[in-house]
Amino acid sequence: MINGIPYELEKSIGYKLTIASRLASNRLNQQFRDAGYPVTYEQWILVSYLWKRDGQTQNRLARLSRKDQPSVSRLIDNMIRRGMVIRVPHPDDRRTNLIYLTDYCRSILDDLAAKAYQTIEEIFKGFTSEEREFTAKMIDRIIKNMD
Repeated sequence: MINGIPYELEKSIGYKLTIASRLASNRLNQQFRDAGYPVTYEQWILVSYLWKRDGQTQNRLARLSRKDQPSVSRLIDNMIRRGMVIRVPHPDDRRTNLIYLTDYCRSILDDLAAKAYQTIEEIFKGFTSEEREFTAKMIDRIIKNMD
């Protein structure tokens, strides 16, 4: 109890954000699957960062995506098996690899982005542009507060 008010899980912002995130990632996974793409939401995050700047280290991808190193390593291993990325030894540091998108992955980027945009449109169905912007700003503030 806080200030005499009992805790209610269903009213918790953390709980609501978790459910919304899971539903959105599940929807995007379904969009990718239905289109026949061997990509998951988690992998799409890494692909998006590589699309902006190809040839990044696993460590940097982990920091950008706010994931731990072992999780990013597993994601990259799976992406290599699916022909989406390759590991290339770093020219200046033999202990480090750089991750690059494959030609196959580059060839489907526009389609993947279209599926991501479609999912975003579903998320914001019925929102005005002002409500969309306000919601994004509030979530950004939550993220900043928790970082």
